[in-house]
Amino acid sequence: MQVNDIKERKLEISDYGIYILSPKKVVSFFKNKKNKSKKILNYFQKNQETYIESIQEGVWLPILPIDSIEYVIKLNEKFNDNWIELFEIKGFNIEIEEDNDLWIGSLSNLHTWNKKDYDNSKDYNSYETLDDETLYSSFRFNISKGRYLVNVKGFKRKVALEYPEANFGFLFELEKIENFDGYKDPREDEKYNFNVAQM
Repeated sequence: MQVNDIKERKLEISDYGIYILSPKKVVSFFKNKKNKSKKILNYFQKNQETYIESIQEGVWLPILPIDSIEYVIKLNEKFNDNWIELFEIKGFNIEIEEDNDLWIGSLSNLHTWNKKDYDNSKDYNSYETLDDETLYSSFRFNISKGRYLVNVKGFKRKVALEYPEANFGFLFELEKIENFDGYKDPREDEKYNFNVAQM
């Protein structure tokens, strides 16, 4: 199944956060660091300087903490009039390598990195629940190689719908640039609040 067959990209969050990354950029960054660990989150938690470097270089972008629920995810695509925008935070770095792939997924995927999960022959990663519901843990977007600033917007449905519909969402807008000029660390919780479900 291709992502076009899915009516709406609904991302199931199981670890209080979303990530944005280009797999090839992640692989090259860790290769340069001579780090073979597949436990990406653990590595960054233990190596603060390397974490900051990864944010500066646009290796990945963690969006947290947020509630562990389903969110509608959009990239450079507007939400319709059934939604209300609750916040916008601009100017995070992300770089996409020649794979032209940008993945958005649940932070839990990065506890153990598996390059095969990010093969560009597929459009998403999913799993089945015990009651045969398909949940999506990451989605692939085709974006041309380059450096980008990411603007993050949080949305809420004006009228809440019943499960299994998602009532909150994130829009990620990409602005292509030549070079990064500084950086913003999304983990500075006193500056940034992404938890749209609690607004």
